[in-house]
Amino acid sequence: MAVYREKSQVQTVRWPPLLLVLAGFLALSPAARLPADPPALPAPAPLPTPGPIPQAPFVVERGPESEHYSNGLEVRFGYEASSKPRSYRTYRRDTFEPSLAESRPAGIVFHTTESLIAPLEPARVDALARTRNGLLDYVRHDRLYNFVIDRFGQAFRVVPEDQTANHAGNSVWADSSRVFIDLNDSFLGVAFEMKAGESATPAQINAGRLLTQMLRGAYNISDANCVTHAQVSVNPGNLRLGYHTDWGGGFPFSEFGLVSGYQTPIAAVEVFGFVYDEQLLAAIGGSPWKGLLAAEQQILINAAAHGSLGPRYRTTLQQQYRTLRRRNHENN
Repeated sequence: MAVYREKSQVQTVRWPPLLLVLAGFLALSPAARLPADPPALPAPAPLPTPGPIPQAPFVVERGPESEHYSNGLEVRFGYEASSKPRSYRTYRRDTFEPSLAESRPAGIVFHTTESLIAPLEPARVDALARTRNGLLDYVRHDRLYNFVIDRFGQAFRVVPEDQTANHAGNSVWADSSRVFIDLNDSFLGVAFEMKAGESATPAQINAGRLLTQMLRGAYNISDANCVTHAQVSVNPGNLRLGYHTDWGGGFPFSEFGLVSGYQTPIAAVEVFGFVYDEQLLAAIGGSPWKGLLAAEQQILINAAAHGSLGPRYRTTLQQQYRTLRRRNHENN
């Protein structure tokens, strides 16, 4: 069963118009610099204000197959599998100095399973159960996610929260103070049984909202660190965003009590200078997220502040990513 598919990359890279102008200027004069008083650049877009972290619901009943929480969440145990203990380092956003080893989940990455899907009809109940059980067997075998929410809105814990699931692969994110490289160890993986581009069922949205509330409250997770796989997935080989594009659009952030969503600046672009292509735009509906545009805009502002041109500054950021990724592999 092809549950966790790799996506091919296309070659057309998108550059914002102002960056194209600067690139042309660089081509005409390799030694050029911005003048001492560079032209004014637009102010960065205002960022959404993160909402409060919800109070953690408590367990009201625990049995051999499931546990029930005070907010109505039920988590089932039947497909649990142990993995390696969660341990990771983050990096200061201003200096890139590493932290001490940490073990508490710092965020949540939301996924779609890309698994076989039967029509959600009463006559297909048996088929729906078989495909769901096959999916959970696959996820358990490869320790792919911490949680899976099936099409009926049932939440299954597969890899416990204190252990690492293999869900994010090559990935980048950052909050206001920390940078995260390769998010398997630092973020929880929550997957919805569905294909990219489909809508979650009402039952899935309800279960996802309750599960997100529980995880954020239990581990003090900011909504700025609740993101989709498309927002964090990268290709280190060609330094492009969106190697995986699940939940590239349509994730119900507001229904989950999350205010940041697709407006959050994309860290791989702003912090490390990644670029994006037509395949990503097609996967997210044809237009860049507001957070993607905000990140591109911030690169230009930061480049001007450093007395540099956009393309040259972006190259510096990309080299910093390569250095930090290598250091991260050594530290972890």
